Amino acid sequence: MEQLAGHTAVITGGASGIGLAMAHRFGAEGMKLMLADIEVGPLAGAVEALRADGYEVESFEFDVRELDQVRALEAAARERFGNIHLLCNNAGVGAGGQVAGLDDIERWRWTIDINLWGVIYGCKTFLPGMIAQGEPAHIVNTASMAGHLANAFMGAYNVSKYGVVALSETLSREMQVAGNSVGVSVLCPAFVQTGIADSARNLPAELHVEPTEEGEAMKQIMDALVAGGMETHVVADAVCDAVINNNFWILTHDDSKPAIMSRADDIISNVNPVPYMGG
Repeated sequence: MEQLAGHTAVITGGASGIGLAMAHRFGAEGMKLMLADIEVGPLAGAVEALRADGYEVESFEFDVRELDQVRALEAAARERFGNIHLLCNNAGVGAGGQVAGLDDIERWRWTIDINLWGVIYGCKTFLPGMIAQGEPAHIVNTASMAGHLANAFMGAYNVSKYGVVALSETLSREMQVAGNSVGVSVLCPAFVQTGIADSARNLPAELHVEPTEEGEAMKQIMDALVAGGMETHVVADAVCDAVINNNFWILTHDDSKPAIMSRADDIISNVNPVPYMGG
């Protein structure tokens, strides 16, 4: 999708983190922006900042877990801007949980509903129109290095991100077989300076639990790893390059790539998994 200026981008999870960085990057390329998020205050602040930079932007408050709201987002974007050329399925949370632990199963459902079903809903809702309009278009699905390397204690997150990678690969092959003009990318970063370690701020009230000592310790580790992570604008630049050049894989952290190779070698060599402590 070489031409971005004058075209429309829809970005979920656009109020902060990687989503907001992508909005600034695509706005700088001359794209019209529809930002969607569940956090009303940050969303309003993001729109104000983007407009101050001279970008054409609208906002949409929604819950990515609700298919009707995703459909309403698509309708609102088309009503405001016309054809949609770029969809960034970026909304996500960082909640994990032990497979054999005592976590509330509904917290797992919350994580998978946002991280995986939100992406499924986005693709299923936006694709028909993107295909029918017959213009170059692109979908970027945000996964993670956790979509390649399933470490301990992050069960729900790993499952959701492996699912996003599988969905994206499937979609890319389907678009090629169909011979249409929709490209696909999957974003797989390691640690990035975002608020993902504080995802519990958006938990429904009924799912809140008192943190355990183990949980607090894990959060402190995550906070430190995220704080030392890649800056969001670097990730956004990589996403923009992938969209323009129609690259499927967006692997932002070179130091994580050897672990993917090692896992592939382990699979074909029938080596049992061991804990992975990287990003």
